[in-house]
Amino acid sequence: MNKVFISYSYQDKPFVDWLVTHLKDNDVDIWYDNSEINIGDSIIEKIEKGINVASIYIIVLSEAAIKSKWVNYELNNALLYKAQKEGLKILPILIESIEIPVTLRTIKYADFTKNKGEALNELIQIIKLTQRNFPQIPSWDELTPVKFENLVFDLLIAEGFTVLRQTSHTKDMGFDFLGYYHKKLPGNSYIEEKWFIEAKFYRHSKISISSIAQLYGYSKFANANVILLVANSTLTNSARNFISNKITDINVVIWDENDLVDLLNKYKDIYEKYFGSQLLDTDVKISIKDSELTKIQAMISELKDCPEGISGWKKYENICIKILKYLFVPPLKSPKIQSRTESGIDIRDAIFPNRCDYENWRYIREDYDAKYILFEFKNYSTDDKGSNIDKSVVYQVRNYLKMTIGRIGIICGKKEPVDSGKEAQKQAFIEDRKLIVFINNGHLIDMLMKKYRKEEPSDVIIDLIDEFNLNFG
Repeated sequence: MNKVFISYSYQDKPFVDWLVTHLKDNDVDIWYDNSEINIGDSIIEKIEKGINVASIYIIVLSEAAIKSKWVNYELNNALLYKAQKEGLKILPILIESIEIPVTLRTIKYADFTKNKGEALNELIQIIKLTQRNFPQIPSWDELTPVKFENLVFDLLIAEGFTVLRQTSHTKDMGFDFLGYYHKKLPGNSYIEEKWFIEAKFYRHSKISISSIAQLYGYSKFANANVILLVANSTLTNSARNFISNKITDINVVIWDENDLVDLLNKYKDIYEKYFGSQLLDTDVKISIKDSELTKIQAMISELKDCPEGISGWKKYENICIKILKYLFVPPLKSPKIQSRTESGIDIRDAIFPNRCDYENWRYIREDYDAKYILFEFKNYSTDDKGSNIDKSVVYQVRNYLKMTIGRIGIICGKKEPVDSGKEAQKQAFIEDRKLIVFINNGHLIDMLMKKYRKEEPSDVIIDLIDEFNLNFG
């Protein structure tokens, strides 16, 4: 069905009434009755209902929505991915200037906080382009790197680019295509932009900082106006922050998995050319529940429910170890928990033996002599009264990293490190070549999502290592 299902906090009903009126005026079929989300409602049940009546699932984001259990507690990337995989387009709508929940940051949203008219027109266009009989996330397994490159070429041409394809002899310049795009300026004049375009076909990885940094270097050499990285994957949060904060002299455009889905829905002939066998039967009832998703949901809920501070330290340690074992064992060996040194003073929370030959862990073992991967858990309260991940915490982990362990340690905590902790991180690297990595709950959820998507969760850790190396100085 080509209906639009709207989920919202009841406090936002005046806006939603306005939105529904304008959507109906534009012949948009709305599934609206009983679609409110209230505190305590289950987003799983709402999406389960929405996926069988609609092709688009709108989530209205506001301060009231963020405070509701459905966004802050239950909604997570694994659930969203499953819904998209089964053919439901997730479309967040921002109606107040708030921080987008980390679980929704990889999805494009319509911004109604500035110009409601423009946002409404954009929303209507997206709705018109979306049809239920095209799955939102195709199976990339049917493609090869060459076929993916051909797909990207077809999409570029369809979007109005004049494209020069690199030959096998020129690809060592670091890109697949040079694209020229005529950009319209005020007064009906045009300029021609030179786009440096790279197509990345990933089997199990995300777009990393190192990939972006490499493209940036090549593009400067080629005097390009814009970098376009096209990939059947998504950005890690670290890679997104790297683009925003570190690349300021050239425009970086990412066509990730979600953008490709939108383009494939827009150009149905291209979709049929590469994924025609994947068309869905629109009458088939779809369930988004599965055992792995349920397991991930439970771990995320337990992680977010854990009390902060001393009262929840053991529970936090237990859920973190459970998540890490689910993510990394195998290829790592089962961890040694609460390992003591001979003095009985130093206690390390978890040490995972690193004897595997998998690419990421082999890189860490060889570059940081990491025979073991050490994790330290700090369940500090996020309010001002709680302890901080400061230099003393970093010094503690630094001291744990003996020759027999290795030169990399990972601190897990809800709280971000303070400046003294970051300075101590640099000092440990300068003086001892020891690297202390900070990961938070968002990183753990991101890794769970990658595991669910059959991607490599340790890419998140590699990305954080890349971020430290590239920002070091």
